[in-house]
Amino acid sequence: MTTTRTKTWTFATTLVWAALGLPDSARADRVSSVVVYPDRAQVTRLGQASCGDRVLVRFAGLPPSTDAQSVRALVDVPGAMIVGVRTETEILSGPYTKQVEVLDDELQRIDDELNQIGDQRSREHAVEAVATRYEDVAVTLLGRELTEPPGSPSTPAQLPKAWTLALEAPLKVRLEHAAQKGPQEKRVRALRLKQEELTIKRQRLISASQRRQLNAEVLLTCPSSAMDRKAQVELTYLVGGAGFSMEHEARLSAQGAVELSSYATLTQRTGEDWKDAQVIVSTAVPRQNATPPELIPLRVTATERTPPKRLLVSRTEEQVHREASGSSSVPTTGTMGGKNLQLVDQGLSVQFVAPQTADVAGDGTPVRIRVARAELRGRIVYRTIPKLQPFVFRVADLVNTAGYPLLSGPIDVYRQGQFSARYPLPRVAAGERFELSFGLLDRVKVKRTILEEIARDKGILGTTRRHRYGYRFEVESYLPGGEDIELLEHIPVSELDDVKVALDAKATPGYELRASDGIVSYKLRLSPGEKRAVELHYYVDAPASMLGE
Repeated sequence: MTTTRTKTWTFATTLVWAALGLPDSARADRVSSVVVYPDRAQVTRLGQASCGDRVLVRFAGLPPSTDAQSVRALVDVPGAMIVGVRTETEILSGPYTKQVEVLDDELQRIDDELNQIGDQRSREHAVEAVATRYEDVAVTLLGRELTEPPGSPSTPAQLPKAWTLALEAPLKVRLEHAAQKGPQEKRVRALRLKQEELTIKRQRLISASQRRQLNAEVLLTCPSSAMDRKAQVELTYLVGGAGFSMEHEARLSAQGAVELSSYATLTQRTGEDWKDAQVIVSTAVPRQNATPPELIPLRVTATERTPPKRLLVSRTEEQVHREASGSSSVPTTGTMGGKNLQLVDQGLSVQFVAPQTADVAGDGTPVRIRVARAELRGRIVYRTIPKLQPFVFRVADLVNTAGYPLLSGPIDVYRQGQFSARYPLPRVAAGERFELSFGLLDRVKVKRTILEEIARDKGILGTTRRHRYGYRFEVESYLPGGEDIELLEHIPVSELDDVKVALDAKATPGYELRASDGIVSYKLRLSPGEKRAVELHYYVDAPASMLGE
């Protein structure tokens, strides 16, 4: 085995390291704990050595992605001192030399066989060339026989037999070569494929044979009072190629309690296995924002602008609902995106300590561990938005009393042990109110009917136009007990002084209007088998000029 070492100092020291003549301690390579960040990880290894005036502890086989400048060491013996830490890069070669030699022999054998087939093809081409010349002679003789009279001196009696043989010989050669060509080509393709396969395997073995390894050495000194003790040395370092994503599970019990579990899916391709390690998941970004930002001056200027003409524009239903409700969609059954962790910069980081140790392979195999669990209590709401979907949703109105924020990621919801839906969960701060949907109620029917959507002139000269809207909602419940059903609809919210929006007196009483976003809600309590109907009427007054008329 050939080894090349390149040393990098992380702590300044005046000691001549190589001249100390200190023996290495037992190899210290046990990973005790790992802090996993969104794009890297901090690994902690533990080593042990007998205390002495000069003790050298060696940590071998750190991942190649280790940040050498991040290597730090601590010792647990009172009065002991870390004198210095250094790292060295080893390029190891030789473990697969014999396998490479076997592959070289096999590749040489394939190359020899391909050369033999090539030589055989060259000989065949030469024979075909000779046969072609014979064929030309036969054609010449045949021409003479056909053009000269029989018995002529230039046409001997044996000539017919001669040109017949001359014509048959090339044909025989071509037939023999054609019979051999197919198996030859098949054999060449097989050899080429095998050659390519063995070449790739050889390259991989060579790459593995010349792998890069990082080692760390810690030099410490102990006080005379601790010479009979064992010193535990803790080595920490940052590595790339690691990260996590967050997922959640919410289970709704029959009593209305919600059990919320948070899971972290860990992946790392460092080449270093984390076996039986304590795992901490952190949203912090280490070694960033080391300096304060520069505050840029604000400058006020004035420019002349022509006021734009204001026009009333039509918005799509999706836009209107999104702006009115403040959400992009209503959770439904099915899988939605959002696997990657999305952090919201609030100036604080969050850490989750896994309750159990974990094994995480260094080859990128994902490992899912539970990092937090909480029980939340809230109010169950049965909500319907008939304009968008004629269904009633079971929604839990909750407050995050877990004591920690819920990081963004997909959430799987279950009701009484049965899977209901999967959808993205945004980040929820500690103490923040939020909602979780637990699927549809199939025992409630909802219907929305358009009563009117018309425009009429209001002013004497037709300068103002009134748009009237009316809708009827029918809800029929077959739930076993009386339940409150929340029905939501929205009306426009005017952002212009000369555009007025108001509910009409024909609207069914009992509604609540949220003026900030135009959400109108009815709370309907229905007995089993009961059917209720409400109507919502409103109008919009706007100048005809703003309508482009």
